[in-house]
Amino acid sequence: MKRIRIKTSLSLYFVIVVAITVFFASFFSRIFISRQFEEYVKKNQKKQADELAENIGSNYNDRSGGFNIDYIHGMGMYALKDGFIIKLYDKDKNLLWDAENHDMALCHYVMNAISARMEEKRPELKGEFVTYTYSLKNMGEDVGNLDISYYTPYYLDENEFGFIEALNFILGIVGTVALIVAVTLGMLLAGRITKPILGVIKAAGKISEGDYETRVNTDLKERETFELADAVNNMAAALREQEFLRNELTKDLAHELRTPVTNVSSYVEMMADGVMEPTKERLLSCYEELSRLGALISDLERLEKVEADKGNLKKEDFDIYELAVSVLKGFESVLSDKNIIAKTVGKETHIFADKTRISQVITNLVSNAVKYTDNNGEITVFVEEHGENLQITVEDTGIGIPEKDLPRVFERFYRTDRSRTRKTGGVGIGLSITKAIVQAHNGNIYCESTPGEGSRFIVNLPVK
Repeated sequence: MKRIRIKTSLSLYFVIVVAITVFFASFFSRIFISRQFEEYVKKNQKKQADELAENIGSNYNDRSGGFNIDYIHGMGMYALKDGFIIKLYDKDKNLLWDAENHDMALCHYVMNAISARMEEKRPELKGEFVTYTYSLKNMGEDVGNLDISYYTPYYLDENEFGFIEALNFILGIVGTVALIVAVTLGMLLAGRITKPILGVIKAAGKISEGDYETRVNTDLKERETFELADAVNNMAAALREQEFLRNELTKDLAHELRTPVTNVSSYVEMMADGVMEPTKERLLSCYEELSRLGALISDLERLEKVEADKGNLKKEDFDIYELAVSVLKGFESVLSDKNIIAKTVGKETHIFADKTRISQVITNLVSNAVKYTDNNGEITVFVEEHGENLQITVEDTGIGIPEKDLPRVFERFYRTDRSRTRKTGGVGIGLSITKAIVQAHNGNIYCESTPGEGSRFIVNLPVK
């Protein structure tokens, strides 16, 4: 499927919207202005007829008891040019002056010209000449009647039609100019919007090729494009970190495997060549190395299982304080050997979770504390409820963790002091498993530590 660019799409949509807007604005403006003008003409014609009747009525002479026919003639012929045809009667309804009788040809010409023009320009009006009768009064007495005939509902002369056409032409020009300006601005606006997006696309391409140092410019005013650029930058940083962790994991795993494999291989080779006697002690040493390999493989399998079974937790309601006490009892022997004082602080607190997994969390944290706490130290497990969350804290007085290492203590195979691996038997998987279990329960875990004084591992879990 052929795809079009965002700039082209935005420009096209902008043009369509503006074109429709300009069209309807021009269309309704023409209708509104034309109707307003025609309404004005209609009222103006009525006003002209009223003023004509008033002027002729004021011409009545009380002394002579009649109208000045010469004046009436002048008024009538002047009104005829404007489309008004008048007939004047006295109070006894005797015809005094009639425009048609005076110049029938001119009257018919005016009437036909107006009718033809209006039928051509405004056929929908279906207008015609209508006669309106005005009663003429003088000093409150009837002095005569005036019939005024003109085209109804209204009529426009050539100048007025020319005005409307000129107005429509101007509106058309304005609409066209507005459309051209809108198209230009739309393209500029689309270019402005798509420019940072194109930058993101370019950067994403480089990131997909493995260049995790690529960053997108976030000096942007629009919030959405800023958030998009920032998200890509965060993704690049996360991928770079993941790549670093992957490399570290490979090196650490190779290190963990190399040492026991090398040791066992050397012993077996020398014993096979007869260089070394297969004594009980040497065979026991090989067994211990193989046991380390087995423990490493088991830890990796447990970690993989925990991460794979995040949605398959077997939750139940249980007292986590009682569980913590039970776990601590399981370490009585090693605690006694190192003369470490251990206790659980809290009260009966129920939680709905996977009891086996949570037991593993507490076990791993206590085991970690025991390994790195010297003789005569102390370990305390706190169980506290905070609203809808439960907090488990395992605190020790051990060697502590350097501040620079705190963010990485939950990484696979990471140990702050690799020289202690043999002594403690750890391979750096326990805390990774612990974190995976906690996250599977929608909780979080973090560590606080002071070198030489001890560490505190804090686990927060939802009660339900």
